[in-house]
Amino acid sequence: MGAKGHSRKSVTVEPPSLSSSLSGNSSVLVAGVLAALVVAWAATNLVLGGEGFAVLVSDKVVGGEETASALARLFAALVLGLFLADAVGWRARWVAGGLVVLGLGHFVFGYLEPLIQEDPPELNESLYESFVTQTLACALFMVGLFPGRPSRLVVWAATIIPAALVVGYVVLFEFLHAEEWMPPLARVASPERTLTLGSPLGWLTPWHWALSTLPLGLAAAAVVGAFWQSRRGLLRSWLLIAVVLLAGSVLHDYLWPSAYGGSLLTTADALSLVFAVVVAVGGISELRRVASERARLLATERERARRLNELNALRSDFSAMIAHELETPIAAVRKLNEMLSVEGEEAGLRDYATAAAERELDTLTNLVRDVRAVAALEREGFEIEARPLRLEKLLADAEAYARTLPVDHPVQQIRQGGSRVGEWVLADPKRIGQVLRNLLSNAAKYSPEDTPIELRVIGKEGRVRIEVADHGQGIHPDDVPRIFEKFGRGSDREKHKAPGVGLGLYLSQRIVRSQGSELTVQTRVGEGSVFGFELAVAT
Repeated sequence: MGAKGHSRKSVTVEPPSLSSSLSGNSSVLVAGVLAALVVAWAATNLVLGGEGFAVLVSDKVVGGEETASALARLFAALVLGLFLADAVGWRARWVAGGLVVLGLGHFVFGYLEPLIQEDPPELNESLYESFVTQTLACALFMVGLFPGRPSRLVVWAATIIPAALVVGYVVLFEFLHAEEWMPPLARVASPERTLTLGSPLGWLTPWHWALSTLPLGLAAAAVVGAFWQSRRGLLRSWLLIAVVLLAGSVLHDYLWPSAYGGSLLTTADALSLVFAVVVAVGGISELRRVASERARLLATERERARRLNELNALRSDFSAMIAHELETPIAAVRKLNEMLSVEGEEAGLRDYATAAAERELDTLTNLVRDVRAVAALEREGFEIEARPLRLEKLLADAEAYARTLPVDHPVQQIRQGGSRVGEWVLADPKRIGQVLRNLLSNAAKYSPEDTPIELRVIGKEGRVRIEVADHGQGIHPDDVPRIFEKFGRGSDREKHKAPGVGLGLYLSQRIVRSQGSELTVQTRVGEGSVFGFELAVAT
């Protein structure tokens, strides 16, 4: 008796590690060894004259096996149909249908029928019930595991013919009571009587050997399809093992069939029970995998929602910062323009107003430049065009820029470690020049007037380190982690208002990283800060 539960073809690309204790080639090897053992077991029993195929046990033991097997199959079918059908597709539905047929067959014929009837069904009737159940279930499994997509002819043959067998059985046995003229499959009426007859060749009829080749052939085809799907990585390991056990139970049932219910426990029943355990464990593992995936998706969605909230808050803060930063220079330019429009103003005052207006316009220009640079960085990515560049030229441009800063800060160039004037470095002059301008501008903003800014060049093995050091207020340790973030600025503990929205260091860090280095800072509150990065020496 016993064909049971079965495998589902998984089309998922992920490895079956969460849904199986085995994976890949190891599962194929284990399944192959298991198939060989099952066949060897059947052959050994057959050579010994049938001894070892069956044993007499309590009716309750067999009934419990039937009930447990039925529930395990129905549970696995539920998992396949509800949780894997969307991911796997039509194959899971066919396999789930086969499990439903097996589960209902065992539950109805193995549990309910003996419970309702006063006398257990005769062996011949039970064999027909098992034959119909196995044929329909194995046909569904075969279609679900068919290599490639089966043709319509295969699908129709695998469903219509078994379905016709089911209808024919129900009509003949249940309604017409035509047992007397149905070809007998066994020469005895009681399953227990088979133990006294020994070899199945003595009590099974040719009709049994002929008819039962149909479910056996379908089970074998399902095994071939399962191995094919597993070799392609499309079948979960527990399903491959389950299909082998299913085919094994059909093979043993072919050689020594038993009845649903009764008090005879056969090797087919034992394989069927192991099959039920495998599909139950596989179903539980699938539920755990689904739960784990959904937990990860939920965590991802929560993280996405959190980031969206942060982004909305950041946009609001950005809008407020931009409005604030624009408000001051616009108001100043407006006031200075009023001063310039007054007739009779002194020439010195007009010169001051013109210079002040230029400074405010420079502030606006730098703000627009930084915002545009960030937009280009995050929309298109930063393209670095590193090429050999004279270090002397890079430093000269930086010093020239420092002299244009609003407040006078003499720039002192300091060389250490044997770095030579005229040394060549690999750098994108436009991008690295932007980094130096940002660092010099920050040093000037946060340093008292007339304090020097040091532009240090330190020679290293195959590298040149460039540092910008100021003698300003320094950065509080709590603020250091966020100054390189977008819109990140140190807290203004001394109430020194400095223009900017916190984009300069963010841009500089991204540029330096694209050059294979890191923008670092060494700072002490009240003593100043040193920002530095490295460039490769051009060979």
